[in-house]
Amino acid sequence: MNKLHDFMDKKYANREDKENMLGVGITDSEFRQFIIDYLLGEDWYVVDSLGQIQINEIALNEILSKYSKKFRKEHKSWLKKNSKNA
Repeated sequence: MNKLHDFMDKKYANREDKENMLGVGITDSEFRQFIIDYLLGEDWYVVDSLGQIQINEIALNEILSKYSKKFRKEHKSWLKKNSKNA
């Protein structure tokens, strides 16, 4: 079975209102953890002792760098522009 199905099966197994046809929903932290585990791997972590907001930024940068050609192009342009100003 895949990770998404496993995750959602666990969420729906604990649902009290089994008749409800709407999604059970996920919290911000569940979303963040699932996306990091799914896209960066369950063994991904940050070594530095940083706060969650800094870790979120690092994870976002790594996910976009890995999966978004548009982001890589924009980031390369931004780096080039800012290296001239330094």
